[in-house]
Amino acid sequence: MFPSRSMLVLMVAVTLAGEVSLPAQSVAQSEDDFNDSMCHAIGGVRETRHYYNYRGTQRGYVIVDCETDAHVIEGGLDKRSSLDSLQQAVFFSILTGKAPVVVIYDTDEQIGKYEHRIAAACAEAGVLFLRLNMKGTSARDALIEALLNKTLN
Repeated sequence: MFPSRSMLVLMVAVTLAGEVSLPAQSVAQSEDDFNDSMCHAIGGVRETRHYYNYRGTQRGYVIVDCETDAHVIEGGLDKRSSLDSLQQAVFFSILTGKAPVVVIYDTDEQIGKYEHRIAAACAEAGVLFLRLNMKGTSARDALIEALLNKTLN
């Protein structure tokens, strides 16, 4: 149904092989900062808007955190506020026909209850889940590490 995980890995690997310079995340940064860095690292487009209709005449829209040619990516912090990430990524996928991805930015170097719940739900739904350790590292390095771990495990 969706492009394979290896397609995302290949796309990211090719993108990251180039000269991508991102600042170290050693200072406290927001979810938007992490999404900006991650999306830039993979050559995606930030905050694309997609419209949909409901109840016949009503119109709404969603904003995708990061979109590539093949993927719609919902990025969130390792907090309760990210529990809806899977629903968002899947809905984005329905609207665009692209593969959904959930990225959680780990700010405390621990797999907490929210990361665990999101990862378990993604696994059950067949959605790629990446946990990026953002403590003292760059988004680029965290993304490479997460993808290597995902492809080797």
